[in-house]
Amino acid sequence: MDNLDKELHRMSKIEPSKGFVKASKNRLMQQIALHQNESWFQAFLKKLGKVNVPEDFMAIAKMRLMRSITSRPQPIKVKLHGYALFLSYTKKAVASTMVMLIAVTSTLFFVEGNSVVVASDDSYLEVISGSASIKHADLIAWEDINELIEVQEGDLIKVEEGSEAVVHFFDDSELRLGENSEFLISQLAVSPAFGRQAVIEVFIHTGTAWVQTLNVEDGYAGFTLNTRDAILTAQNGTFNVATDIGEPTSIFVLNNKIELTSLAAETRQAVDNLRLSANEKASIYTVSGRPVVTTDTITQQDQSNSWVQNNLRRDHEHLTALRESGIHRITQMAGTLPGQMLYPIKQAKERLKLVLSSNSDLDVQIEIANRRLNEAIVLFEVGELQKGREALMAYQSMARQIADAKGNEKLANRLIVPHQKVLTAELPNDISTGLVKEALHQTAEILTNDPIELERVRLANSVQRLQDVTILVEAGNTDAAKERLTSHQLAISDALAVAEEIEDEELKKVVLQEILALRQEELTLLDSLSEMLARVENQIELMAMVESASEAAEENIETALAAAIPLMPELETTVTVVSPTEAKMVALIDKIYIYNSWEGQKNQIARLLKNELENPASVDYLISVKNNLEGRAFDYLNVRILQLKKKADFQKHKAMQRKIERSKRLREV
Repeated sequence: MDNLDKELHRMSKIEPSKGFVKASKNRLMQQIALHQNESWFQAFLKKLGKVNVPEDFMAIAKMRLMRSITSRPQPIKVKLHGYALFLSYTKKAVASTMVMLIAVTSTLFFVEGNSVVVASDDSYLEVISGSASIKHADLIAWEDINELIEVQEGDLIKVEEGSEAVVHFFDDSELRLGENSEFLISQLAVSPAFGRQAVIEVFIHTGTAWVQTLNVEDGYAGFTLNTRDAILTAQNGTFNVATDIGEPTSIFVLNNKIELTSLAAETRQAVDNLRLSANEKASIYTVSGRPVVTTDTITQQDQSNSWVQNNLRRDHEHLTALRESGIHRITQMAGTLPGQMLYPIKQAKERLKLVLSSNSDLDVQIEIANRRLNEAIVLFEVGELQKGREALMAYQSMARQIADAKGNEKLANRLIVPHQKVLTAELPNDISTGLVKEALHQTAEILTNDPIELERVRLANSVQRLQDVTILVEAGNTDAAKERLTSHQLAISDALAVAEEIEDEELKKVVLQEILALRQEELTLLDSLSEMLARVENQIELMAMVESASEAAEENIETALAAAIPLMPELETTVTVVSPTEAKMVALIDKIYIYNSWEGQKNQIARLLKNELENPASVDYLISVKNNLEGRAFDYLNVRILQLKKKADFQKHKAMQRKIERSKRLREV
């Protein structure tokens, strides 16, 4: 080390020029690139003299040398004059302007929010357990399904014994198939009004189907399920259907409502129409080729069924997942929110768009109104209630301006349906959700010009509020339930006054029937709500509100009936309600008399009543069946009943003898 220091001190002290330093650095970097080891550095140092270079010195020297190479020399400043100075400033100004334009454009794009790509028209079948098979419309052979497969219109699906499958439709609706189910997708199309809505029609030949529809009314969308003896239509409802050849079709409505049309078994002609509300069930029996529909309330025992419980749990999981994805999508569309630093830039761009757009062009106004509502939903989600209310008021203000300048187009499909679609997956467990729904209800009313349609919208909104109250009570959120029930009671409808002014008699009948149906649905929901509250403690205030609303609903129905009966006297006729037991009895008698011959009737009695004829406890039921028969069938069943009674008496006698003998043995002991 001492020898090296001496050799270095002997070297001439030179101040190299900048050009020499630059050239030296370039040559040195070339040497580094050519020699990937340290032999070149050793050779370089040895040129200084015959010295031994320690390894630690080599490492330190190399680090210093590389640090010197990578250090940047100070730029040389040259004073510019005249034309050169002008070009320099022009170049800087243009560059600064370009940078500013790029920054502003990027900022505006960010604060405005992105257009989110929504689901396409892809639907698929998922096998949950076991196995299933599918036959496409353009193929002959059946294809086994193990996991997932895309489904289309015209596909036939079979679910094997002990298996379960679910069809995921592109509008987020789900249809879950139980074992031994045969199922056809007869129609699967996209609603022209809104891309995330579907027009679906299916046919279930046999088996069990649980349906959770997530669509809203836009004039096109809907879900229709066909069985051999019924047509069921639903919007944003949940129901279960079980059907099998030779057995009555069973229907449970768990949420919202469905429209049921009963069909003649052979001709499939419509026989009767019925509306089933939440917590109602129905059975369809075929008697003499005609359907007989019985209705009842779903009991706790019905809901304790494992199939029902599993599907209710899956419904909740499905809605929770959709809610999370929906909020994420709305957050992306909303962009910058009120209170954030870049929000004024977003507002400035919106004002610029409004200035540049023509008065007749509503697209910009609708776009801005929808953005305000998206912001309100996101603000409510993050807990900014006051800012959320302000954004909601801004949406309603824009909606009123649009309503004043609206044309003939269906503005509701652009201002209401997209947000209703998001809220179908919302779990209504807080007041903020109610505020958004109430804003949509009011917007639907102000967008309606026709007085008849306006009253229909008001009544439909009133029913929707009651449905929300029911869900809120089930969730245990009584404060939000009171809020929604108050909104229901404050809503005023002049539907009957508007109906009285209609001159066209046929149109007047249709309007009155719609009013009666909606009023009856209100009363049904209130009755169900009253039964639900009877099982809940410390809800005296809410119970009183429900009773008051029920009294008002009954008065409204009586008033509507008084107005409708002069035009439709058949409404005054009391409808006989057939109990399930009576309907089963009628269906049994009808099956016995399918045969005209005595032998056929006897064999049918023996087959249909096989279990009852062996059970002494069924004597009362057999007597009721006998009383509905006549001729030789009556006599035959009467003889079998007498034989069964003798058998029962003999069994009682034997039991008594055994009891006496047992008593004797005990006394002897």
